[in-house]
Amino acid sequence: MARFGVWVVAYGVALWLVDRFTGGVPGSLWVLFWLTFLVALGYYLGRLMGYVRGRVLWRLRRRLIVAYVFIAVVPIVLILILVFIKDFLNSGQFAAFLVTLKLRERAGQLQQISRVVGHEVRQTKAKSPEALADLMQGFFQRELGEHAKSYPGLEITLRAGSSVRAFRLDGSGSVRPLVLPRWLTQEEFAGSVVDDGQVALRSIDRTPTPVGEFVVMINQPLTPELLDLVGEGIGPVRVLLPPSLRAAMPTGTAAARQSEFAPEAPLSSKSVALPPAVSRADFTVVGASSLDPVVWGGETPKRLAEPILVVVTSRVATLNRQLIATLGSFSRVYVTLFFIVAGIFLLIEAVALFIGIRLTRSITSTVDNLYDATERVKAGDFSYRIKIPARDQLTALGEAFDGMTASVERLLRESQEKLRLESELEIARQVQRQLFPQTTPKVPGLELFGMCNPARMVSGDYYDFIQIDQDRVGLVLGDIAGKGISAALLMASIQSSLRAQFFNGHIAAGLASAEPMRTAEVVRRLNRQLYESTSTEKYATFFYGIYDARTRELTYTNAGHLPPVVFHRDQMERLGQGGTVVGLFSPMEYEQAVVRLEPGDLLFAFTDGLTEPENIYGEEFGEERLLAAARRALHGPLQSLADEIYGSVADWTGAPELQDDMTLLVARATE
Repeated sequence: MARFGVWVVAYGVALWLVDRFTGGVPGSLWVLFWLTFLVALGYYLGRLMGYVRGRVLWRLRRRLIVAYVFIAVVPIVLILILVFIKDFLNSGQFAAFLVTLKLRERAGQLQQISRVVGHEVRQTKAKSPEALADLMQGFFQRELGEHAKSYPGLEITLRAGSSVRAFRLDGSGSVRPLVLPRWLTQEEFAGSVVDDGQVALRSIDRTPTPVGEFVVMINQPLTPELLDLVGEGIGPVRVLLPPSLRAAMPTGTAAARQSEFAPEAPLSSKSVALPPAVSRADFTVVGASSLDPVVWGGETPKRLAEPILVVVTSRVATLNRQLIATLGSFSRVYVTLFFIVAGIFLLIEAVALFIGIRLTRSITSTVDNLYDATERVKAGDFSYRIKIPARDQLTALGEAFDGMTASVERLLRESQEKLRLESELEIARQVQRQLFPQTTPKVPGLELFGMCNPARMVSGDYYDFIQIDQDRVGLVLGDIAGKGISAALLMASIQSSLRAQFFNGHIAAGLASAEPMRTAEVVRRLNRQLYESTSTEKYATFFYGIYDARTRELTYTNAGHLPPVVFHRDQMERLGQGGTVVGLFSPMEYEQAVVRLEPGDLLFAFTDGLTEPENIYGEEFGEERLLAAARRALHGPLQSLADEIYGSVADWTGAPELQDDMTLLVARATE
């Protein structure tokens, strides 16, 4: 685009040189230049706006300044411009209205004079038209002669029967008598007319008399002297005649002198000048109004197709004095009230400016501090603090930012500590996983399965299979009080203690000929060891049994554990014989019992993590639902039975997280 712009400029310079020295360039080439130039100009204006927005207006302070300019300054300037335009138009039109009103008042004065003359005519006893005309001419010269200056160029035409008199009020020159048009049938007429290219104010009064109809026609042409009178106290007045009317004026006549463009005497004020300005704000205004005169000649009354404009030039202060003067002694009240309102407005603006500056400084300083702080935080320095006192909601944001960074710093430390603990827990989980049976012992006529789902990384539940010999296997299930690391450590302690105490020490002949201890004795020893090596609140429920495939008998001791269930073909037996929990009291004696497992019988042992989970209403799953789930999969694979039980518990709780460790141990007697 830069190369394109350079070529466009070079192309434009070449066109200019060719046009300068050869005298002409085809217009199509200039059109091509301007099109390409506008494309390049639009592109670079867009780039400039992007630069201004991205660089110049990057900081909030500059954006606020621009926003304040467009929100506060620009509207005020536009309002002032609109007020100026309104005052210009209103003042100009008010000046034109005053001049037009004076012209209408003067036409009304002429009508009143005509009426007075008509009244005098009715009172006279003249015997002939000539005598009546002489009498009325003398009346005009006697009563209005001294006011001739107030009626410059006033022409009077008197018609009494066949006698006609035409004269000027000041007695100068000859006058062409006025003729009544055919359309004028009423007794009176007053207004502006156009007659033989002349614009004038005219008044007609028709009065019947014994010597015939008496008609008085008063005509006052629009002259510079008359415009001086109507523009007095206002300003110069000019009358703009339409081109059609100027073309109809005979050259050199008085009507021709009314034309603005006539070289002899333009129709404008002669001696009235523009009033002097009282201040710089007292600007000049121009207003215009139109006259709608009647065309005097013709068969029917009609108006000019084009208006005659009366243009007035004045000043605002002059017109305001004219307007306020109508209030008399009360005029100062409005002026005083205006200055009071203006003072209040300026005071409010000053207060608003002060508040705006304070608010801008508060916003921008806080935002700058927050920006610097975020840059420090982005670099990883969470120890940085803004330390802004909270004076308002915005500065309180800085205080909140300090609190946030302090919290983030603390959370990072906690997160690092948590990662370290999770790493250690993962190691503990891997270690604990090795404590559970890695393979299932092979015993004739017995199918075994066990599963533990920890609620946390490590579990406090414990299950185990101990291969005694090819026909005997030990079944272990325990539930340590509590969860987490402490329960897992106690579980590991129980596992090591159990395996250490499993045999009675007579292993000289080898493991195959070793005799295991009685289940009650193993549990008694385990209870004593836990009692002596752990605190008082540490204990465990424990189930321990030995199954002998030769006799199909299960010898067991239940130390406070939930009684496992043996599902026979037509009944269910609970294995609760034994004693209390291990690790809580010492010394304790435990009992053992024997149950026979026939082919098809199933031993189901479980921890309370499968019976105590609650649903959203706080209702526990319970043993009844657990055993019902076990019955549904009683004759299937042991893995399917475990899946059915865990699935039923999960559907009951409706939560992905486990509420407690869930462990089960299953043994099924086969042929």
